[in-house]
Amino acid sequence: MKYLLIIWFCILGTALAHGQKIKPYDLEIQAKHAQLKGYDPTFRVNYFENIILKTDLTSDVANLQFISGRTGEVLDLKPAAQYQLGYSFDYKWVALSLYYTPKFLLDTQNNPDLEKSNSLFANLNFFYTDQWRQELSYRYYKGFYSDFGTAATSNALGLLTNTTLDVFEGSTFFIANPNFSFRAHYAQTERQLQSAGSFIPKMRYAYSVIKPNFQNINTPDELRQINSIDVLAQVGYLYTFVYDQKWYATAGLHPGIGYNYSKYQYDNGSPIKVNFNSFTLATNTEIAMGYSSYRWFFGGNLKWRNYNYTNNQEDQFGRDAFYFSVHLGYRLNDNLPMRKFFGWFEDKLGF
Repeated sequence: MKYLLIIWFCILGTALAHGQKIKPYDLEIQAKHAQLKGYDPTFRVNYFENIILKTDLTSDVANLQFISGRTGEVLDLKPAAQYQLGYSFDYKWVALSLYYTPKFLLDTQNNPDLEKSNSLFANLNFFYTDQWRQELSYRYYKGFYSDFGTAATSNALGLLTNTTLDVFEGSTFFIANPNFSFRAHYAQTERQLQSAGSFIPKMRYAYSVIKPNFQNINTPDELRQINSIDVLAQVGYLYTFVYDQKWYATAGLHPGIGYNYSKYQYDNGSPIKVNFNSFTLATNTEIAMGYSSYRWFFGGNLKWRNYNYTNNQEDQFGRDAFYFSVHLGYRLNDNLPMRKFFGWFEDKLGF
């Protein structure tokens, strides 16, 4: 992975040394796209004819909370790999990204147990139409530590080395205002030229598998595995303030309600399975600021994400996270073979 990091910054460095001017073809396509999709080109401009490379540093990892319905004890779990470095490739209607935790982001010198910890986040995003968006992702974490704070868990990081979490997730949402650029906010494949906002109804669905390692922590049963299915509906709103067509600030609120089905597998001498259903109350907030010109863009954001489950009769996992991310990217000119290949999907499927 370290070689990927070196190659990535060599590409960005080369791009900086060889600045490229906008092509007449790009201007023609931008105008054509605005007319075809029915939005005002003075509000947003797209860069679909550019290859967009971006690198991120983020603390957006899956924090967990184990709540014992029998004892009332709370155990907060955080991935040992708390930060991830990411790379993304965007072109036309598709976006691919990969995040992982390199060793230099882990304090392995002071805690050798971190050598066993790792994380991975792979993401595929695309637009069905100009306003309908689809996201698909997979997350994996191995190694968690706890802030439980008792003598029994003073070495919690070592105790939870083998705790793992796998999450398969998807989201489908609609951008109600065609003059608001969600692409500019999320992936910088567009640029918001004037201030605008939009309601964004969203459906999220996820399947997760948690394998705790609580053997040495005082719990009434040996909890071996939790399988969960989540469905969540949110009606959020985002607004972007723009200054001089290049500087921006975005704020958003996304409340929602959902359903969770979980199956708990215990091992207390003999295997025990417990199923339960729960309603979910969710709140997401975000603030972002940055700079976006024709070629270069950079910025950062702060987000808070909270999921509360209404059923407290059995052990459960809740999720509550405050995280940040910063990014730096560059837009390159595309080439004719790529344009033809991806253009086929646009012509046939309407992307």
